[in-house]
Amino acid sequence: MRKLLCSALLLASAGCATVSTTDTATVCVANVQSFANPEAGTRGDFRPNVLFSDVRIGPAAVGYGATGSRGDEITISDGVLHLARPGAAGGYRHRVDAAEGEGAYMLQLINVEVWRTPSALPAISNLDALGAAISNQVGAAGCIGAAKFAYRIEGRVRRAEWSLDTLPQRGDFVTEGHDVVVVGLFANVEQAKHFVPEGRNIHAHAVFPALGVAGHLKSLELEPGARLQLQAR
Repeated sequence: MRKLLCSALLLASAGCATVSTTDTATVCVANVQSFANPEAGTRGDFRPNVLFSDVRIGPAAVGYGATGSRGDEITISDGVLHLARPGAAGGYRHRVDAAEGEGAYMLQLINVEVWRTPSALPAISNLDALGAAISNQVGAAGCIGAAKFAYRIEGRVRRAEWSLDTLPQRGDFVTEGHDVVVVGLFANVEQAKHFVPEGRNIHAHAVFPALGVAGHLKSLELEPGARLQLQAR
């Protein structure tokens, strides 16, 4: 089934994207394009490992990472490339799309073709609870063993702590009572390769449409009724 994703959140952030939805899971281990050089990073070498012009970011793509020199935090949601860094007076600077010749030191990119039909989540108290809720849906989708694919959540935060893990300055922020789109990767395999935090099964980023910014989630409380979608293929 084709569905036009055009909620108020998307209108405020990225426009409308037409993607497919289905009730049948057709993939448990999706293709995740992974670009990084952690060994170089330990030496302080954060040169780009891929140029944005050399990768395709599809209309429903999900992704995350850091630009060359770790100057900007990367969030990809609904096919839109969000680049953000700390600004003056505790604020932030956000832009959409990359400059000519710009690349990523680290990029994890999933070009989603089809989403599963959304399911409602209960109130979520933290990222571990979110990972457990997603894991339950992964099992219900028929993925009993290895699983690795994108997810997307549309809802409202009670409270979110998020960061821009950039150089030379890092930014840490708290947002309360805002609509949010949470995107990321669920993975119970190859977690280190895809920079899934140790002890968790998800890497999570948030887009706050009303604030015009996106970043890496450190903690999250979601109001009940958020809509979760898993990648079908």
